Amino acid sequence: MASTTLVLDASVGVKWLSGIGEADVPAARRILDQHARGDTRIIVPDLFFHEVCNALVHKSSITVEQLMNAMTTLFELDLSVFFASAERLRIAARLARAALITEYDAIYVIAATDSRCPLVTANPKHQGKSGETPCQVIPLGQFRP
Repeated sequence: MASTTLVLDASVGVKWLSGIGEADVPAARRILDQHARGDTRIIVPDLFFHEVCNALVHKSSITVEQLMNAMTTLFELDLSVFFASAERLRIAARLARAALITEYDAIYVIAATDSRCPLVTANPKHQGKSGETPCQVIPLGQFRP
């Protein structure tokens, strides 16, 4: 049973699949290794898959074949998926407006808040501009298991 639970945003997932030109790749891969060993449970909103795919689509260093393989790999990682309810979407929308962040970024915060765990991100500015984030946001480079 996993001793640690984390919500990860897409910025971390991109590092798993394409570390070219990315900072903190070893830290991202350590989390994935801990997940594979069963030590860490990773939760992601369903939006995560679209965001990772979109980021990889726009990396010119990745061939179409590599992109297709990356998408297969992403679904083989056995990530726990957070699906937003209408109420959770409303809460994310309120948070997005109050914190001046996108609703996309806010849904990661809601997933972490609901799961009572930290959000690990390579883009911490996206989740906490107002200081009103109801969960702990940990920059990937500062995360220590």
